[in-house]
Amino acid sequence: MIHIYLCEDDNRQLTRWKNTVEKYLLMNSTESQLYCAASSPAELLSIRKKSTVIGLYFLDIDLQSDKNGIELAQEIRKYDPRGYIVFVTTHSEMAVLTFRYKVEAMDFIVKDEIKTLPDRICDCIKNAENNYKTQLNASNRLLSVKVDKTSLIFDQDDIVAITTCEENHKIMIHTKNGVRQMAGSLKELNAILNSTFFQCSRSVIVNLRHVLKYSKEDAVLTMDNKETYNVSIRMMGKLQKALKQI
Repeated sequence: MIHIYLCEDDNRQLTRWKNTVEKYLLMNSTESQLYCAASSPAELLSIRKKSTVIGLYFLDIDLQSDKNGIELAQEIRKYDPRGYIVFVTTHSEMAVLTFRYKVEAMDFIVKDEIKTLPDRICDCIKNAENNYKTQLNASNRLLSVKVDKTSLIFDQDDIVAITTCEENHKIMIHTKNGVRQMAGSLKELNAILNSTFFQCSRSVIVNLRHVLKYSKEDAVLTMDNKETYNVSIRMMGKLQKALKQI
């Protein structure tokens, strides 16, 4: 998952960016989210500090604030060293400063080019998602689930649990950000999940990294998103061994 942040002091421009991003997210199968549309650096940083998810940042440079966009990018790097930063500005001559300040910008978009601006924003989202997918794959965290004619990409570390659904051949993928229902089976997913996952019953697979508490007496797992799952009797011994290895 990628959280998308926007920072632009002109409300009309900010609305255009926001509409472009929302349209992209609506038209594409993705777990990315528009997480913040701010008019000031302070507002964006306040929201950024509450998240642990990698971000994609579209920043104006001239923000009419105590920080310009490049200085804001420097602050962002303290919280999100691997995030993707894109500058959108009328000041094309300032592109060289992004290298001097070592903020590792992903792209530099001139906002005066109104006709191409939406496509450039969408291209940046696509590129960020592709790079993110490559990183997950390299670290054995990628989970690609087919949805209709496309694939939905999950970071396995973000998944709290996977459960069966009342509908046949449907599963529910639970993350801290919500639940997604899709076609599939626990057996199919269990074969491709990494070693942090454990099937605690016929209807539930949990990510052991998200276990907050295990009550042996009640045979119940409490997850860090406050959900609870029962553990079948035959899996209790295996679960205790698996928890010791995490």
